[in-house]
Parts: sequence; C-alpha cells; structure tokens
Amino acid sequence: MSIRHLDWSPLDRESDPVYADPDVVSAAQKRYALIASTIDDATAKLQKIVGTGTDSLAGQYVQGLKTEAGSLNDRLTKAAVRYHDVANEIGKYEPDLEQGLTETANALTDAEAAKGAQTKANGMPNPQKSSDGTTTPAEQQKATDKSKAQSDADASMAAAKKRLNDALDALNVAGKRFGDAVSARRYDDGLTDSYKDKLDAVMAKISQVFAIIGMILGALAILIPGVDVLVIAGVVAGAVTLIANIVLYHDGKGSVVDVILGAIGLGMAGLGAVVSLVGKGMSSIAKTAALANRPGGADGIELVPLKPPGGPITNFSRPFGPGNPRPGGPPPNFSRPFGPGNTPIKPAPPIRPEPAPAPGPNAAADWKNLSDWFNNPATNWVLGKLGVITPDTGFWASAWAQLKGAGEMWATLLTDPAKFGKDFASIITGLKGPLDLSAIMRAGGLGSISPLWFAWGGLNGAFGLGAGFVYTGGRLMGWIPSVNPPGQVAAS
Repeated sequence: MSIRHLDWSPLDRESDPVYADPDVVSAAQKRYALIASTIDDATAKLQKIVGTGTDSLAGQYVQGLKTEAGSLNDRLTKAAVRYHDVANEIGKYEPDLEQGLTETANALTDAEAAKGAQTKANGMPNPQKSSDGTTTPAEQQKATDKSKAQSDADASMAAAKKRLNDALDALNVAGKRFGDAVSARRYDDGLTDSYKDKLDAVMAKISQVFAIIGMILGALAILIPGVDVLVIAGVVAGAVTLIANIVLYHDGKGSVVDVILGAIGLGMAGLGAVVSLVGKGMSSIAKTAALANRPGGADGIELVPLKPPGGPITNFSRPFGPGNPRPGGPPPNFSRPFGPGNTPIKPAPPIRPEPAPAPGPNAAADWKNLSDWFNNPATNWVLGKLGVITPDTGFWASAWAQLKGAGEMWATLLTDPAKFGKDFASIITGLKGPLDLSAIMRAGGLGSISPLWFAWGGLNGAFGLGAGFVYTGGRLMGWIPSVNPPGQVAAS
C-alpha cells in the first residue's frame, strides 16, 4: 500500500498508482535474510551430528538420530536456498521500486505544472474584431499566442502522462523479474502447496463440515427417534466424512482413528440394515400368528357370538351371508299341531347375531412394516431384485408416521414423565428396537427373543454416544489429538 496521500487527478488517476511501501519491502528483505541465516546455523549444527563418527556416540539411538538429522538437514538446506533467493531478489527490486516512486512523483509534478499551464492558456484573451469587422494584426497575434500556449500545455500534460506510464512499465518489468526469480515453480523444497496439498486442505474442510453435520443429525435422531430420513442423511454424512478422512490418511495428514471409527460406523449401519430386515421378518411371522389367533382368523373376517334367546353365548360364527351360507338351508318354523286351544302362532323372530367387541391392542397384530432408511425410492428397485420384504407404507409416508410417533413420545413428557423417561432412555441406550421386537414376538405367541438383540442394541447406543459424540466432538474442538502412523505428520 502506498504511503503517498496525494491528489493524482492531474494524471487522471484516482489514487497512487504504485501500491508499495519501501519501508515494508526493506523490512521483508531483512526478515527473509534473517530466516535464511537461522536455517544456515541449524543445518551447520545438524551436519555435525550427521558427520560425527559412531565412536563418539553410544547407544541404540545413534543410527536413528543420524538418519533423522540427515533427513531434516536435507529439507532445511533446500528451504534455505529459497529464503536466500528471496532476500537477494528483494535487494535487487528495491532500487527499481525507489526509481519507480521517484519517476511517478516527478510525473505528478509535471502534470500539475501542465494543468496550471492549461488553465493559464485557456484564460488568455481571445482576439476581438474592430468596429468595421476586421481583425487587426495585434488581435490576430493574441489568437496565435493563445493557441500556442494551449498546445504547449497539452504537450506537457501528454509528456507527464507518458513519464508516468513509462515509470509504471519499468516497475512492472522489475516486479515480473522478481516474481519469476522466486516463483514456486523453480523450487522443489516442500514449501509450496502442491495440488495434493490443496486437495488435502479441501478434504480437511469437508471432513470437518460433514463431521459437524453428522453430529447434528445424530442429536436429532435421538431427539426425534425413528425418523429414517434423519438416519439416511446421517449415513450419507458419515460416508462423505469417511472418504475425506481416508484421503487425508493416505496423504499422511489424517488420523488413523478417524478412519477406523468412520469405517466401523458405516459398517454398523450396513449391518444394521441386515439386522433390521431380520427383525422385520420375525415381526411379519408374529403378525401372521397373531391374526390367526384373533377372532376371525387369518382371513380378517371377525367372528360374532351366537346368543340364543334368553340364554348365554354358546358359540361363535361368522355372520351368515355371501360366502358363508347357513348349513342345511333356512331354518324351518316350528309349532304345535292345530286343534282346540291351538290357534296358529306367529313364527319366532330369527336369531340375529350380536357383533363381537373390537379386538384389543396387540403389538404383533398391530405392527406395520414401515420403510427403513435403506428402503427408499433410490434403492427400492435393487432391494426388490434381491427379494427384500416390501414395506406396507412408502418411504415418505413412513417418515411422516415415524415423525408422529416421535411427537407422541414427547407428548408424554408432561402427562407421564416416568413413561417418557423410560422410552427416552431406551432410545439413548439403543434398546428401543429390541424391546419393541420382544413385545411383538410375545404378542404373536412366539416366545422371547435372543439376548443378542439387546447386546446389539446396546453396542449401537454405546458407539453412537462414544464415537459419534465424545470422540467426534473432542476432535472438532481439538481436545482429542489425531493419531497418526509412524512417519506421518498430524494435520494442522
């Protein structure tokens, strides 16, 4: 940034055309020279270690120390070359900068003088005609003098602008020479960001952003449980984070723990899909069994009680009608033979069965096969080819049903805090799914489920809280350092 706060309008410039402060440039030259000198001192000391004979050193560390010192010495030596070059090239550029500042300042002075001359020339009197309409030689001379003064002033202004442009061109040439001399393309010293370095920087940012997104989605999945739209979004975020962490680890800038935990998390999501399908199959069997034992049987036609007049219910039957004719045809009318004291009687009204009461809630019979996160419009075709059980409800309709279920849970926070606490605790610990499956199997009369279901749920819950929140949050906040293999450097 220029330190010359001047009016550059005479040269048709809004501000100083030279954006440079000689003092700042000089300070930079000294700083680079000092860094170069410091590196030289360091390499000299490292060279002593590398060149020291083994006789003067003892212990198993000797060879490793010499190897590391030699590697560091080579890298510092390469870096020193660039710092020396930069310091030298700045020294060459400084005179050109001073010349450019001087010339542009002189051009401004010339322009100010030319502008004054233009103002003076434009203010000179114009020739006046005599009363008879003629112009005297003296008046003609006025016109000649004014025209010449204007021409000379314009020429001076043009010369001032040319002087400015020439000075800027020369300064640009010097700047390009300086830039070319210290261009990163001329060095292979590890100080320049390569394409891989830039890619790693992008991947590091992607890993950070999607790790935050994954944590947010994980928290929402706990607060609004069972909504598979959140789960699939979390799985996608986890996959993107894992890919970024793998690239960083491959390039020596990522944590091996990030990769391992990310792979485990994604693997558990895939295994969870398989486990979910197994649970759905078991629930479907339990539902079939529950419907078979419910009044009406598996065909869904509910039975109604048969109640003789004035007597208790003795049996059950489906209502007579289409598809269920009365055995033996319509019932006959019965009466005593006509005779004395036996007038014709009116037939008794037919027995009308009373409807059976609605069946009570049953976890198995009432179970609905909702879509999972892996059972979505993008993958349903593939799942269909694999013969996977088809949900009764579509993905988005399932999401709405799942969202309503979460709302019903939160509605019990004030009305039944104990139930809410029990439900919420089962979600956090990962036991909600096994508990639901256990209730469905018992309601279907199929007995209890294996304890491994609860072990699986608990493992999921522990991993989600541990790796999903404690570790990921600690890494993002910098509380947990990255774990790198030997020879790798932790990403900053």
